[in-house]
Amino acid sequence: MLLRPRFQPLRLGLRYYTPVRSRVPTPPRPQLRKRVNQADVDNQPVISGASAARQLGTPVSPVPTTPIPQALANLLSEPTLVIERQLEMMNVFLGYEQANRYTIYNPSGQVLGYMEEDDLSFFKMISRQFYRLHRPFTVNVYDASGQHAMTIRRPFSFINSHIRCLLPGYDGNSTEGLIGESRQEWHLWRRRYNLYLFNRQQAEMEQFGRVDAPFLSFAFPIQSQDGGIVGAVDRNWVGLAREMFTDTGVYVLRTDAASLNEVGYPGSSSPLSLEQRAVSLATAVSIDFDYFSRHSNRSNVAYYE
Repeated sequence: MLLRPRFQPLRLGLRYYTPVRSRVPTPPRPQLRKRVNQADVDNQPVISGASAARQLGTPVSPVPTTPIPQALANLLSEPTLVIERQLEMMNVFLGYEQANRYTIYNPSGQVLGYMEEDDLSFFKMISRQFYRLHRPFTVNVYDASGQHAMTIRRPFSFINSHIRCLLPGYDGNSTEGLIGESRQEWHLWRRRYNLYLFNRQQAEMEQFGRVDAPFLSFAFPIQSQDGGIVGAVDRNWVGLAREMFTDTGVYVLRTDAASLNEVGYPGSSSPLSLEQRAVSLATAVSIDFDYFSRHSNRSNVAYYE
């Protein structure tokens, strides 16, 4: 039985920056493999959380977790990730719900990776049109070279979303390959999520963070059990026209004290581990679906302070 720690609501007035795009030409986008070859997944180098932490200078996970691919460790070693949802032209002009695609940058505009919604079957295409934001989906995470780093899966949800982080090649029907998950918590006006890591030794979820944002908020700080801010997902304002007429968005994921202090958050002395950052990245995808899609009744273009 999980005992939910007590988290105190946090109210912050923040300003956002638009990531500076590099003047260096963007390299050609790699050909991403839509179907995962299990043999290729098995041959990927994996690294334990403790080894990755020592190698990349990041905190060690507080619970025993599943070893993660080296590609994922390299991607999440960046303390600030800028996630941009790509423009869907058919959605803009026809209202046709396309598969979501995201590009991941560092603050200087260098491409670090991609996220693409699985779009292989006719059934998935039809379900997107009928279920819209309630639809089940799979998002594959790739590094800049096209190496499959992680899989994000979300089952059908009628009210509260539930998203899981998995190693490449796993379907989420069991705990094998499970890194952690993020669960939306219903509230009449607040925006709440609970974030968990999967404890491999005890075979249970352990909560490490909670999001409790106000109504119409663009800022989603992640609080630890002691109330400190250990990370944040912030949605950047990208202009009135883009906000009103397109389905694009820019999100900034901050996972260490230095990046949090840059925008006025009281940074914690215990930044997020690589596994916790993976769950936070999945939470950013869930926030995008739940609150900032054109087809969401809860979407808005107002800024709350």
